[in-house]
Amino acid sequence: MPADERGQRSQPDYQERARWLELADAALRRTPSEEDVAETEALARKEQEKIKRRIRPTAEKVKRHSRSKQ
Repeated sequence: MPADERGQRSQPDYQERARWLELADAALRRTPSEEDVAETEALARKEQEKIKRRIRPTAEKVKRHSRSKQ
């Protein structure tokens, strides 16, 4: 991999940073209401799904590779 491309995939883009900041803003409110908790849960679930979709292909590839070695 060329030196100028190393580490690029692990750096969050602007939209990912914005989502994390939105989640942090919701989590850091002083006294969360039920609405705040629901909003935070929804944001966290959405982020969790994005992370799962991003790592799923790698996990499946590792699983197939480990099966072929058995």
